[in-house]
Amino acid sequence: MKAPFFLIFSLLFISNITLAQDKFTLKGIVVDQDTKEPLPYAHIGIPELGIGTTTSDKGEFEFKIPTDKTDKILTVSFIGYKTFRQKVATLGNPATIKIESEPTSITEIEVLGENAVEDIIRKAVKRIPKNYPTHGHTDLAFYREARTGKDSQYIYLAEGVLNVYKRSYKSKKEGQVSIVEGRKINIRNPLDTTVSAGFSSGHMAPHRFDFVYNREDFLQEKYFPVYEYWIEGMTTYNGNPVYIIAFNKDYNAEAVYEKNRLLSRSGNESGGGIINLNFGKKKRIKARMKGKVYIDKNSYAIIKGEFEITKEGLKKWNNYPLYSGNWKGNSYVVNYQKIGKKWYFNDAFRRGVYGGGGIYTNEVKITQINPKKTGPLPYLDRMKRNQRFTRMTGSYDPDFWANYNTTPLNAALAASVEQMQNAKKAREALDPVYLAELQLRRDSIEFIKQQQEVEREKENMDLDMSEIQQYNLALKRNQKNKKQKRPYNKFSTSFGLGTHLISTPKSQMGITILSDDEPRETIMFLSDEMKGREFEIIGSIDLDFFFKRNFFLRFGSALDFADSRYKERSVGLGFQMNVSKQRPFFIRASAQYSNFKYYRKLGLGDNDYGKFKIDGEKFKANDIKLNYGSRTHNLKFSAEMAIELNPGREFYIRGTYFMPFHRRQDIWMQERKELFRKKTNVPVSSGRVQVTQNDVPFDGQIMPDETISITLGWVIK
Repeated sequence: MKAPFFLIFSLLFISNITLAQDKFTLKGIVVDQDTKEPLPYAHIGIPELGIGTTTSDKGEFEFKIPTDKTDKILTVSFIGYKTFRQKVATLGNPATIKIESEPTSITEIEVLGENAVEDIIRKAVKRIPKNYPTHGHTDLAFYREARTGKDSQYIYLAEGVLNVYKRSYKSKKEGQVSIVEGRKINIRNPLDTTVSAGFSSGHMAPHRFDFVYNREDFLQEKYFPVYEYWIEGMTTYNGNPVYIIAFNKDYNAEAVYEKNRLLSRSGNESGGGIINLNFGKKKRIKARMKGKVYIDKNSYAIIKGEFEITKEGLKKWNNYPLYSGNWKGNSYVVNYQKIGKKWYFNDAFRRGVYGGGGIYTNEVKITQINPKKTGPLPYLDRMKRNQRFTRMTGSYDPDFWANYNTTPLNAALAASVEQMQNAKKAREALDPVYLAELQLRRDSIEFIKQQQEVEREKENMDLDMSEIQQYNLALKRNQKNKKQKRPYNKFSTSFGLGTHLISTPKSQMGITILSDDEPRETIMFLSDEMKGREFEIIGSIDLDFFFKRNFFLRFGSALDFADSRYKERSVGLGFQMNVSKQRPFFIRASAQYSNFKYYRKLGLGDNDYGKFKIDGEKFKANDIKLNYGSRTHNLKFSAEMAIELNPGREFYIRGTYFMPFHRRQDIWMQERKELFRKKTNVPVSSGRVQVTQNDVPFDGQIMPDETISITLGWVIK
């Protein structure tokens, strides 16, 4: 029994260390200078280093600072207060930081018309490239998500440290996220390490909730006709005046656009419906959000947003990046931080009321901003958008967490009940002592299960205890050494476009269709020039079924886009090999059986004979299209290279070699100008057709013995 107590004592000792892994932990509280009241969720940081954290709901904080950086200036900022600045080395530990409220220098709220308020937003959007980063950079973030059930009891809680690659604010592509470390707990059943609940894409919060980067609709000019904007008040931040602009939907308003051009607008003023006399594709839009946006008066930088989706807006099932699925409510608080001359995404909190009951929250805090330009995250480290964060987190490592700024998480400048509850629950559920006790209980249960298994094995097998112990030790070693392999897709589809190098010479061809009765009569005759051609433009589709990681069964199909008949079907086996340790680069090879039909069009034959039957089909049309070519059975060998662009898509280039082992020359006939067109292929050897080439009887092939094709395209997994 001594071991558990020693483990708990060790964890307690570790959790109270203030100097760990070259980090100095500054503790303290932030209060109002006049009232001495604690200030919740004030931002604390060292802008020069790009690191920061926030105060708790009680104004308390723990801020980890590199030990060699205590000569740097620490700042404390809060909307409506003067920014506090002082060297870290001159502060006590613990420190009581008093900040002074700063009434706005504007004695009266500016009275502006709606058009003037819209102009403020226009200027703010126009200056996004000036006020926000114009190059990609990688930040360090702390993320937390939680969910409650209908009874308001927590189901699970998960936290993690993330690498976040933020793109330039001129870009339209989503950024990237990788997990550094994570932890989770099944609160409903703490002894169960599995968390079955959880939502996908939660870890993408640093990108999803960055409403400035995503230019949410209340910032887009085309949505101005369906929103109402007004100045709700003025405040200050970092000594600068800040507009508080409120917005809401203009009830009953609707705008109609065609090719981004406003055609008409209806609302309270006009009343009735929309009359639209323009033709073309039209799009009707409505406002779906309401809230506030904070804009610096001097620079027109957007520094904060508080908004929610209206009930009408939630009727839209998929509104990624903000939400996707069945929700009864979604609200957001997002903040930005200034470092140097640029504003950076700082934190976000989202509260969602799930349609099936319960509340889901996910929150992110950038704890270290790196303003320097960096490249994208390593490909294999990136988390997919649709992954569940709870499936990626691991066990709790106190030595790791002691070195990172984690909780309290929220830098929201307005308190939130859910934020407080999440922070409190995290302290309880992820407390090192509690987790140590919980792990001991899990280990005890697992030990009992193993002993029971040993007893059963001993009863069923005539083995002594030493052999069983050796078996268990070997089993544990195998499990420990077993590598986690990246899951593979068992099904993929390839779409390609390319060319089949089929060279057909120019020649004068003649085709005669004969009756079936003796003596044979001529039903129709056609003589025309077959133009020379060196290749066919083709499209292909392949379905691959992987029965092992690197072995697959392939079904293929291809057709052409020229005035000829090209139809190819194939089936066979393939093998692939990944030759890259980072972004997957595949080499694939396959061997297939191919049934290939290729006929060149000669022209339209006139049917003066009337109705006739050939190869089981009754023809009656006056015009019948005639083609000459081959039907071949081939061995088809393919080799391709493919690079993975993202976890669900690849780009490939493929070369294919066709080696026929059986060939038959055919005439392809097809009716024209008929509702139900008859068509068939007739073997030249059947006696019903006669073919000439340059006025000489001909029954040979018009294509080479062996051919190759080259295609490139996409693989969708």
